[in-house]
This record gives sequence, C-alpha cells and structure tokens, in this order.
Amino acid sequence: MLKQTIYILAVIMTGLIAGLMWGTGMDQYTHRLLDASAWVTEHQVMDALFRRVMPPFWNASVLVLIVATTQSYRGARWLFGVAAALLALSLVVTVTVEVPMNRMIALWDAAAPPANWAAVRDKWLWFHLLRCISGIAAFILSTAALLQTAKRPIPKEIAY
Repeated sequence: MLKQTIYILAVIMTGLIAGLMWGTGMDQYTHRLLDASAWVTEHQVMDALFRRVMPPFWNASVLVLIVATTQSYRGARWLFGVAAALLALSLVVTVTVEVPMNRMIALWDAAAPPANWAAVRDKWLWFHLLRCISGIAAFILSTAALLQTAKRPIPKEIAY
C-alpha cells in the first residue's frame, strides 16, 4: 500500500510540474505580444513567485520519482527511472540557464529595458520549451510506470 502511494504521489507531483511548465510556456508564448516594458514587468512578477515556490517542490518531485524507482520492479523501475532523469535534466537546465537569465531580468528597469530584451526573451522561451518537453515526457513515463505497477504483482523470487 505504501509503495502504491509513492507511485501515485510521483505521478501527481510530476504531472503538476509538467502542467505548470506547459501553462507557463503558453503564457510566455502569448506574452511575446507585449511591448518590452510590459514583458519585463510581467516576467519579474512571475519569477518572484516561482523563485520561492518551485525549488522545494521540483526537488521533492525528483526525490519522490527516485524513491518510486527504487521501490518498483522491472518495466516500472525503468519508466520511473527515466522519468526521474528527465525531470532532473529539466532541473539542471533551469538552474544553469533559466535561473541566471531570470536573475538578470530581475535587475532590468522595466521603463528602460536593454536593447537585446527580445533576444533574451526568445532564448528563455527556447530553453523553457526543452524543459516543457522533458517535464511532459517525465509525466507520461511516470504514468506508464504507475499503470505497470497496477498489473499482476511479480513474486519476490523473480522480481529482480
């Protein structure tokens, strides 16, 4: 029962991350229509919230996927494991590329954005697309793993 709870929690948490990335991507894609000042202001406000909320939740999601990997068997183990790797990869992209960009944007004066603001925005969107694809793939794989665990249990003597 505890294992199944971990599997379900892994899927829910991964789904929330993927959904948030999908929604943020759609939001940011639409915000390409904003002028420089409006875009900078919007991005700064959004980042101020995500900077506090996302790190602990994202890290916990990866951790729960890793625990699900260690507690599952055969096909489900591989699916959870790849999902954990994909979510961890998107976390690496976030920390190494997007967070530094967000910190730079946070320092901009919305009334006088730099001349290259649109190039920075487009680069941010491109890397966000990578994170989004990775997050959605992790959700699909973790869901498939959960479904795999719902099948007939494998006896312990042949489980590994």
